Amino acid sequence: MIHALACFATSAVLLQLITAAAIGESKLNGDLYDYYTQGGIEKGLVAEGDFFNLNNKDIFILSGAMHYFRCPKPYWRNRLLKLKAAGLNTVDVYVAWNLHEPRPGEFNFQGNLDLLHFLDTAKEVGLFVIFRPGPYICSEWEWGGLPHWLLRDPDMKIRTTYPPFIKAVDRYFGQVLSLVKEYQFTKGGPIIAVQIENEYGSYAADEKYMPSVMEIIKKYGIVELLFTSDGEGISDEYTLPGILATINFQRNANVKLDILQRQQPNRPLMVMEYWSGWFDHWGENHHLFPNSAYTETLRTILKRGASVNFYMFYGGTNFGFMNGANSERSDPYYYPTITSYDYDAPLSESGDITLKWKATVEELRAYAPGFPSSLPEPPPPTAYAKYGKVMMTGYLPLQQLLDTVAMTEQHEHPVSMEMLYCNGGFGQGYGFTFYRTTFQSNGGKITIQDRIADRAHIWLHSEDNNIFKDVFDSSVRNYGLTVPGEATEKPYKLELLVENQGRINYQYHSLSSAYLKMDNQRKGVLGNILHNTNVLINWEITPLQFDANYMQKLMSMQWLDIVENTWEGPAAFMGTLDISGTPQDTFLRLDGWGKGVAFVNGFNLGRYWKKGPQQTLYVPAPVLHTGPNVIIIFELEFDIRLPSPSVTFINQPVLSTSTRETYM
Repeated sequence: MIHALACFATSAVLLQLITAAAIGESKLNGDLYDYYTQGGIEKGLVAEGDFFNLNNKDIFILSGAMHYFRCPKPYWRNRLLKLKAAGLNTVDVYVAWNLHEPRPGEFNFQGNLDLLHFLDTAKEVGLFVIFRPGPYICSEWEWGGLPHWLLRDPDMKIRTTYPPFIKAVDRYFGQVLSLVKEYQFTKGGPIIAVQIENEYGSYAADEKYMPSVMEIIKKYGIVELLFTSDGEGISDEYTLPGILATINFQRNANVKLDILQRQQPNRPLMVMEYWSGWFDHWGENHHLFPNSAYTETLRTILKRGASVNFYMFYGGTNFGFMNGANSERSDPYYYPTITSYDYDAPLSESGDITLKWKATVEELRAYAPGFPSSLPEPPPPTAYAKYGKVMMTGYLPLQQLLDTVAMTEQHEHPVSMEMLYCNGGFGQGYGFTFYRTTFQSNGGKITIQDRIADRAHIWLHSEDNNIFKDVFDSSVRNYGLTVPGEATEKPYKLELLVENQGRINYQYHSLSSAYLKMDNQRKGVLGNILHNTNVLINWEITPLQFDANYMQKLMSMQWLDIVENTWEGPAAFMGTLDISGTPQDTFLRLDGWGKGVAFVNGFNLGRYWKKGPQQTLYVPAPVLHTGPNVIIIFELEFDIRLPSPSVTFINQPVLSTSTRETYM
């Protein structure tokens, strides 16, 4: 062990010479698959000794992370070609369980979830694949990729051997792994390695869990190299005997690689996630990882002879309601992630080559063993359109939006969105939930027991008069409001519109408060609501999901004309963008708006919020078409008063202001 570490600087130099000779630069300039399968396929990726070996040939893995679910399908090839043009030989991809199994036993691998098409495209481009199927993927994605319907079980214990969870994992893996098993390298496909779970060392809830996941993966025909990846949680306790351990980090490369080297001294080093930038939460500064620090860490990784996966190489967008959230150790403890997943990566959110991309190529050319002497040209730059201002010409108040929902449910007590009957009896996963009840009162106090999740608009009405309204979030416990003392013949009406702002995707298992634990990510009203000491009952609950069917209904409705200052949020607004010629990528700017969600032709672009840092939403050309395009804005805030509400389409993103950037 000591000898291996002492000699590592020498071996790193030798690695550049030996691997370059073994692979051959001219071969890397050609087709990787031809080279690594020449003479037939005898075996897959092997991680023994100083170097990875693929089919009896050494390989230095240069990989970039890209998530197909954060990128429109028509752009997959474009992004993969830009990975290839940077000299990478592999793409790393997570699989999002919550998208592929929206209801138990109902699977979707079509359209933008066409996983096999993504794998085919990667191979056509000339990239191997590191396949990371979960079941948990973190990745700042809603609940780390876990499907919401797991939470219908009140005793659910995710990421453990709790039988209902393991049964669900087995069913999911049975579908996705059976689908891709013929895409393994040893069967002629692009997949060279498969990850077991994800960063389990920092969660560490059940010592039997990782072996169980590994056995399920093997049961469904996976024969390629298996590995684990961890950051701060890397330890012998939650890695697996005989399974390659890899490490995730952004800085202090030598320290982190020493930890990995000590843990498995006779295996090649792999940085499974070299964090090329960072993500943003609402209300934070926009995060940047300066190129000087980025290249310094990368140079150290390469000089140590470690293969590397850039997380992210292309980040993309949290379209729809798919952003995750984090539980932190300081108030307000719950931090939802923004819509953009630009990540300050080598490719921008909209796929542009950045200075970081160019700096990456320079470092790889100088220090990566066997790096090709020439690289393919990347696709040409994207053209962006500046379509300008679009006036909102119609609106629908909240009640009409609720009336458009197919069914309002009756419940004795408030329940979380997951416990509703909708969606075939599997509950609501995303969006907003509306609660309404009536009660008689001579005064007193309304108390919402415990918390709501995550942000609520609340109204108290007396007859037709709105006598109270407010906004509060999950940081407030036992929220209360005063009911006027005068008696009324008609009952009071209490209403709440609760937004699910994204389930937590990462948690240190032993550190988070109970309501922030990943097991407890139910959304909506989570406890009883009291009038004085009496529990309020007989609730009408309406799921406002903004799914595809609902959006089709909205776009076909008769909208009300906008009259200045006669409306207030929450409400939906509609306008039309007319495009002549072929649509181009663009960015939606919402100056003057407060908080809400934006849609183009029924496609959910994601959330906006005036608190930033993000000021624009990415609008990819595939969601547009020549002619009229329907723009719908669901605005939440009470106090928005736009005399002539409008949005603007510009030709560049605004992810921060110049004075609000944080350098990692």
